[in-house]
Amino acid sequence: MEVQCPTCSARFKVPDTVSVVTCPYCGTTFHVHTGEEAEEEHYFFPPMRKDPAGQLLKFISRQYGAPADIADAKVIEKKLHWVPVYFFYLHGKASETVEEVEFLGIPAGSPLKTLLMDYPFPVRGKKFFNEAMVKKGTYHEPEMKREEAEAIARSRLESALKKEASEENSYLGKPELEVKFQGLVHYPVLEVAYEYNGETFRGNYVDGTDGRVIRAVYPLMTEARKRATLLGSGIIGAGVVLGAIASAIYSNAWGIIGGLVSGIAAGAGIFSKGSVSKRTVGEVMRVKRGNVYFKKV
Repeated sequence: MEVQCPTCSARFKVPDTVSVVTCPYCGTTFHVHTGEEAEEEHYFFPPMRKDPAGQLLKFISRQYGAPADIADAKVIEKKLHWVPVYFFYLHGKASETVEEVEFLGIPAGSPLKTLLMDYPFPVRGKKFFNEAMVKKGTYHEPEMKREEAEAIARSRLESALKKEASEENSYLGKPELEVKFQGLVHYPVLEVAYEYNGETFRGNYVDGTDGRVIRAVYPLMTEARKRATLLGSGIIGAGVVLGAIASAIYSNAWGIIGGLVSGIAAGAGIFSKGSVSKRTVGEVMRVKRGNVYFKKV
């Protein structure tokens, strides 16, 4: 039979024998015959069957300056973390042209809370919580109360509306805010450690649902570091030369100072990424967010 979600109005088919379902589009759980939301509020995402270490090393092998044989590195540890995340459906409207809709996941605890802040969690695929999964990894209890997470979600929605209104030069007025709790989800994140050339690399994390690399640390080859050092030095040198020419033309020292400053600023970015022995990268980034680990490279 076909049912309609009371939250997002999506239509989808379910077996005739089912009485309670979870919308695959927004995650709302409801009774199919009445449309009333079910009381079930604790879910989890089943871990993928792919090898997280394989996904990690394959991703690293494609990065700038990574050793050619990094995919054959020795994996020494794989650890599954069940991270508590509060999920919310956000809908805000301030005018006919200013409107925001978002499904937001707010990490509620574990050592990975900061790393996963602003992570683009999926909303499809969650299942009702099963006590058996606790034994399959490290289970982290929520450290943040639901009310605190809801306040963060509301503040974020208000900020998004203000920003959109400012960009469109639109009057904000008193916005209509809907912050709907979608449940507590324990999300699988896999921590991987590996050895390469006698050195151990830790702090690598893979999304347990689809294999996306959240954070990866790898050694940068000597040749790559040399190229980056030469390029950075060349940019700084070019800035000095252009600055000297400008100083000679205008008969003051501000030209060479400006050239030096701009050259150092441009070269510093290259030095920081390409002249180091280890590099930290990630596979995904939330749009308009500042978490550098989620920048696609």
